[in-house]
Amino acid sequence: MIVKLKSNAKINLGLNIVGKVENGYHLLDMIMVPISLSDDLSINFKEVKGNLKIDTNRKEIPVGEDNIIYKIYNEFYRETGLEKQTIEVYLKKNIPSQAGLGGGSSNGAFFFNALNKYYGNPINFQRAVEITKAVGADIPFFLLNKPSRVEGIGENLEVIENNIKNKIILIKPDFGVSTVAAYKNYAKLKNKKDADIDKIIEGMKSGNSDDLENYLENHLEQGLLLEDKNIIAFKKNLEKLGKEQNMKFHMSGSGSCYYTFVEKDNIDRIYDKIKTTMEGCRVEICSFL
Repeated sequence: MIVKLKSNAKINLGLNIVGKVENGYHLLDMIMVPISLSDDLSINFKEVKGNLKIDTNRKEIPVGEDNIIYKIYNEFYRETGLEKQTIEVYLKKNIPSQAGLGGGSSNGAFFFNALNKYYGNPINFQRAVEITKAVGADIPFFLLNKPSRVEGIGENLEVIENNIKNKIILIKPDFGVSTVAAYKNYAKLKNKKDADIDKIIEGMKSGNSDDLENYLENHLEQGLLLEDKNIIAFKKNLEKLGKEQNMKFHMSGSGSCYYTFVEKDNIDRIYDKIKTTMEGCRVEICSFL
């Protein structure tokens, strides 16, 4: 039995760090929305006992027990007590890594849902959240995969209405950033700017991206902009382009990917402008799911 899935990315519309728990995890309040940029996930249930085998189109991606899909595989069988089965997974990566787009977490969540469905859903949603949040804080969101206000360490989800019809252009520079550094530097911030989550939700419901763009602050971005020279220079170039084209750019999650909202009528012109101006970057057009 072979299952083929589109394992999609997400962007953050606002991200506030609101606390920290004893185990070191930070408490967040943010909006996460699924987008159309996706990896291809092929899962072959061999229906004989054995183990997981992972293959991928990217040499740098681990295929052993360090892979998030493998961790989910082990957690599922530990939780259910079922006998492990031979499963062959082929993962064609399209979502860039170190981007703040949640590619790895998406892969883990989509694999979990497929595995759970294969066995007749022995694990309910709330228990799935509890199991998977320790593997990756963004996985619970992708289990649901709907526009959500996400709180806690990522396990508290409230589905929200999103009527924004604009296209989204992603701009991923040719470097990544350190999530650890982003959190560490955030603690040094003296004049942090908070995202207004309630205003963002109102803007999403109204369907007008202009109603929310002034409220899309990101604490992790602010931490990185304290001393990450790559991000500082990259953001300056984006801001210059934004003034020329009357656009705003926002970091997703812990970066390094930025996004901007574009009306459908302007999408080709803006795409070409970004592509030629931001040399060396990966530029993708996508939409909200």
